[in-house]
Amino acid sequence: MIVEETDIKLNFGIAISMVMKYADNIVKVYSTSVAMLLTAVVSVFLFGFNLTLAFFLGATQVTEIPFNNFLYCWNKS
Repeated sequence: MIVEETDIKLNFGIAISMVMKYADNIVKVYSTSVAMLLTAVVSVFLFGFNLTLAFFLGATQVTEIPFNNFLYCWNKS
């Protein structure tokens, strides 16, 4: 059991290091933002964390910005 858990963590670590090495800075920012959003959602279910209005406003911006960036790049070309 311990070996399997270590293998899973090792694979995640390698995948994350590949993303950080080969991805653009904007991809790194998006992935960090999505990780924070997922962590907040999981903490609501596991620990009963209460989300505030500021969190919802920030989460809306974080999820909307990649779509706007894609649309801008799509219309530009």
